[in-house]
Amino acid sequence: MSAQNPNVAIKLAAGTGAGEYCVKGSLKNLTPAPVAVSYIELWIYDAKTCKRICVTRKVINHKIKSCDTLEFDLCCKNPSPAFVPAIYYVRVHHSSGINEEWAFST
Repeated sequence: MSAQNPNVAIKLAAGTGAGEYCVKGSLKNLTPAPVAVSYIELWIYDAKTCKRICVTRKVINHKIKSCDTLEFDLCCKNPSPAFVPAIYYVRVHHSSGINEEWAFST
């Protein structure tokens, strides 16, 4: 088992859009050196059944300077079933490792 990497802070806000499950968030570099963010994954689970209902990925390929913030948004289109209370799992892949964060909607 490995520990979460503390080099990048993730802040999430989960919600739904027209026909989509979406998250808006920000990444903050907590290191003295730049961090290169390669991609972000979004997994959505039905909060009642715990079944995964959607997975998507967005390529970022952007460097974040020390103490800077990068805003992002990511949506899962056409989930099945649509619009149920959901659990959002976001995983960020970057040059210092991997970070993850959870959010919930009702």
